[in-house]
Amino acid sequence: MKPKLKDVAKIAGVSMTTASLVFSNQGRISEETRVKVLNAAEFIGYSKKKKQSNMGADANIGIMYSVDPEWAFILLFIRPIIAEIERELKKINLNTVLIPFHYNSSDEIIAEKLEDIECKGVISIHYGKASLFSFLENSGIPVIVVMNNNFQNKFYSVCVDDFQGAYEGSLHLLELGHKRIAFLDYHRQDLPMLSTDRFIGFKKALDEKGIDFPESDKIYYNPKDSDQCKKDLAIVFNCKPHPTALFCLDDDIAARAMQLLKELGLNIPNDVSIIAPGDVLDYSMPYIPQITTMHIDTTYMGRISAQMMINRLTHYPEEVHVLKVKQQLVKRGSCKKI
Repeated sequence: MKPKLKDVAKIAGVSMTTASLVFSNQGRISEETRVKVLNAAEFIGYSKKKKQSNMGADANIGIMYSVDPEWAFILLFIRPIIAEIERELKKINLNTVLIPFHYNSSDEIIAEKLEDIECKGVISIHYGKASLFSFLENSGIPVIVVMNNNFQNKFYSVCVDDFQGAYEGSLHLLELGHKRIAFLDYHRQDLPMLSTDRFIGFKKALDEKGIDFPESDKIYYNPKDSDQCKKDLAIVFNCKPHPTALFCLDDDIAARAMQLLKELGLNIPNDVSIIAPGDVLDYSMPYIPQITTMHIDTTYMGRISAQMMINRLTHYPEEVHVLKVKQQLVKRGSCKKI
């Protein structure tokens, strides 16, 4: 069995990150540690593989995605991304290997998984951790971050233009005559920029029309306490006059909000219009409420993610590249002109 980086690290008594930094001549590593790592590598016959411009057949590209319960609803949404990545990479004989993980997984555990399957590159969907990505890049493994705007200044990224989507979605409500629009937010721990970008886009549309947004009209949804969200919605929508529209962070949250508003005796869209970015939900299913959304073309995102990876593997671009995909309005009847 071929020796691996984790074997070197274990013998040298250091972390895989430290061992990787020694081989890539990165970071501040003491001479004593450097010698220990190199001696351990020589002892077991380990040598760092050089990056090749011709990947050859059957090289593996890892696709990382979260299997934490709070992200279960997103698997349907990212499936076209994964399918398109696999389709594009297969054209040049690259295999795709799915790498499930938990949000609290350590860099070491994930790095070991990637080394075990001898990954030549990694595409991470939603998940982002600078320390892990830096480790991989320093180890000669290119990383593409998909649908996470937090790292676009540091790593190659394919993102959704969340600002544009929220701005244009809000304009749609304004063009329908809505003057008071509430905002339903939700904090996703590993996507903090998602909420920020979408709220800024939402607010810009209102500002351009000279419409004030009271902070009391910003409501927070906690999936572990929907009763509190119902109470907060009641405070906002039981007043006279109440907002005539609700912009939701995504359509999964919008579907939950629709149910809560119905329980409060409000009709969608006669009493409240609802719009959200996403298409996280499967609208072909009869039990899914039909929500007007700013559609994200996940198939296209998968294609350009694969092309970016191929380019990195074969052309060695030096500057970090970021591609942003625009959202498109899809009307499904949850918004009404007033």
